[in-house]
Amino acid sequence: MNQATKLFMLLSVGCAFALSSSANAADACTPAHKFTTIKPGVLSVASWDFAPYSIPVSKMDVKGVDGDILKLIAAKECLSLSFSNVDAAAVIQSVVSGKADIAMGDWYRTAERAKVLGLSGPMYLDQMGIISKDGLDTVTSLEGKKVGAVQGYLWTPDLQKVFSSSLTIYPNPVAMAQDLAAGRIDVGTDSYAVSVYNQKKGGYKGMKITTVKPDKRVAASIQPGQTAFPFTKSNQALGDALSADIEALHKSGDIARILKEHGLEPTAGDVGTPRMVE
Repeated sequence: MNQATKLFMLLSVGCAFALSSSANAADACTPAHKFTTIKPGVLSVASWDFAPYSIPVSKMDVKGVDGDILKLIAAKECLSLSFSNVDAAAVIQSVVSGKADIAMGDWYRTAERAKVLGLSGPMYLDQMGIISKDGLDTVTSLEGKKVGAVQGYLWTPDLQKVFSSSLTIYPNPVAMAQDLAAGRIDVGTDSYAVSVYNQKKGGYKGMKITTVKPDKRVAASIQPGQTAFPFTKSNQALGDALSADIEALHKSGDIARILKEHGLEPTAGDVGTPRMVE
């Protein structure tokens, strides 16, 4: 046997050993819970572009708060992640129709949503933010001003009752930010986390962003909405696993850490007892 043949055989044995070790390592992963998914071994996720919670990168990767939490859950459950990035309006429908196991991206735990979806245990609170030049932080301080709000947030219907015709409701934060910059409104209201993130990316120049102080006229200022991963309603085993994993991540401090890493207040992870918005 010449030296070249010996070298070839040694390399072959080495490669075979490495492949065997890798396979054994993969087989050694034991899921924390038992449940089924649409595609075995894969958690299919409907996502959308909503920083800092959901920041699509590829079909295999989504960054942001929800993305980081999901990656820890996937590791606990020995799953790979597959993302389908769609418009916001299509995210929930993707789960309802069975195209995705779960949805991500700052979804509230609401009684209405629970009629057609399962909802995991709460991950963090979505706090109402006020964007103004003067650092206003109460509902009372907004009286007499032109106020902007974004449709879909928990506080928007209450603000509409309080401010009536002096409130302008926008389809998205971008449209509101444009009017705020142009002086067509005096104050904007939006998710505190989203507003802070947008300011760090160059938006809301010259503005101060605060969390609103409690006011009984705006329920979300007293009890901010809890967020969750919506899942296929018939797959309760998946929901139970998600909730258990989320609870473990609260106890380990990982959710607070993730919030802080994305420039948010770690206290947003102090969700309290699970509840539904009626």
